[in-house]
Amino acid sequence: MRKAFLSLVLPLLILPCLAFAEDFTMDTLPVQNGGRIKPFDTYARESLMLTYGRSKFEAADGKKQGAIKIITTWMMVPEAWETKEFIRLDHLGLKKALSLDSDRKFFSPSELIRNSRMGILFSELTTKRQAKEKLNPFDQATQRLETQLMLFHEIKGGGMRVAPNADPANSQWLALAELNEEQRELFFQMLKEYSVTFSSDSAESTAYVAALNKFTEAASRNNPAAYPTQGRMATEVHYNSLAPFMLAWILYALAAILIFLSILFKKNRFQLIAWVVTGVAFFLHTYGFALRVYLTERPPVSNMYETVVWVAWGAMVFTSIFSFVKKKSYILLAGTIVATLSLIVADRAPLILDSTLQPLEPVLRSNLWLIIHVMTITLSYAAFFLALGIANVGLFYIVRGEKVDSPVIRDFVDTCYKSLQVGVVLLAAGTILGGVWADYSWGRFWGWDPKETWALIALLGYIALLHGRLAGLVKNFGMLAGSIIAFNLVLMAWYGVNFVLGAGLHSYGFGAGGIEYVAAFIGIQFLYVFYSGLVVVRK
Repeated sequence: MRKAFLSLVLPLLILPCLAFAEDFTMDTLPVQNGGRIKPFDTYARESLMLTYGRSKFEAADGKKQGAIKIITTWMMVPEAWETKEFIRLDHLGLKKALSLDSDRKFFSPSELIRNSRMGILFSELTTKRQAKEKLNPFDQATQRLETQLMLFHEIKGGGMRVAPNADPANSQWLALAELNEEQRELFFQMLKEYSVTFSSDSAESTAYVAALNKFTEAASRNNPAAYPTQGRMATEVHYNSLAPFMLAWILYALAAILIFLSILFKKNRFQLIAWVVTGVAFFLHTYGFALRVYLTERPPVSNMYETVVWVAWGAMVFTSIFSFVKKKSYILLAGTIVATLSLIVADRAPLILDSTLQPLEPVLRSNLWLIIHVMTITLSYAAFFLALGIANVGLFYIVRGEKVDSPVIRDFVDTCYKSLQVGVVLLAAGTILGGVWADYSWGRFWGWDPKETWALIALLGYIALLHGRLAGLVKNFGMLAGSIIAFNLVLMAWYGVNFVLGAGLHSYGFGAGGIEYVAAFIGIQFLYVFYSGLVVVRK
């Protein structure tokens, strides 16, 4: 199954890989972290994002510095960072508990460590973790702060793992502090030459390249088979720098604007351009997935971030199919809006949705079941999300004066109905196959786990809506409004169980944060339906 996936995405990877150089650079320097080997570029970005909340550091003079430059200075001159305010703390309750200024966002490691309340909070957190208690938002914020401080002190103390272990049976790489004297000297010589070379963003110097090559050669000699190829590391750096999903949502948003203008002014030229822009966006969207599949060697649906991006992709696939069949421009408008919203959430909420490439949890280490169950059930979310987008556009037409029983609105309702049918088939199949996977992984087919229960509730809710339409109980407005309201069941099964309840056997999908944004989205949708209903009643 892995080979099948790679064969599908390999053509998309050929072009960028051809341009990759053979020699390692500081960006592509292999580092072991988080259970996998990654380039230093990724490690630095993730470290700065965790501690600082951004992938670039803004200095006092307003200039932004890359993550690699910052992390290297943590190792070379750690004392300079002890008093710098770069540890991000957002939780107001935790600031209050530590008697910190609630208006500040960033604090220095030294002032946090010297805080008399810090040790007490960390001790209470340890007790809760040992007792396996559910952590509330305050505890989660405390845990994040603990991780931030530990990461900084790990890096400054030489804890970054940069060379394979000479013992082939030991997969744990050696930390900088564990290297032999020669390797450690070569590493710091490399950092020194890097600092000199890039202090003024000048071209690479011969001394820097030589120092880098000497260290990588010395590190790889420990265990050549365990040292990754430069091409694989360069592919991940390419993925980091390209940011394909960010480019995709920008283009999807542009396409949505163009298709809206084509509907508003009845200009087919705008519609043609919108399709071209959508095609480019979809290519980037698919290309980003291809890179993640290649780098992780698994389907890209193992956490909330990946499912959000996957749902946007699925919505665009269904958009293309329905648009081809029905030849209606509003379908493209709805699809691009849905894709834009999904990718914006994925791209702009790094503290809530973890976009890092992580190894699979043990229970997920079956690509066959991961494809059959998770990808199927999240594709159903894509169909339901598209139906929500179409319903929103349909209600917009009603608000603008279109009659509820007009052919235009009936066409909206028909498309919504078909999209919900696709979603119900996929959700039913995904739920049943999830039971098969549960029997394979946990030894029972069904156990009323919160995730399982809400998947069933969502399925029954949409089936009731479809049957109501089929029986004539749900009219045109009811179908559009129902498609919007019923999506809350999906949100609960998709987001609520993992990020609000945080209970059940599906713990690998748990997370925290974002509840205020989801609540705002739900509130706006309900108000929109209510207002649209008032418009219908007054006609």
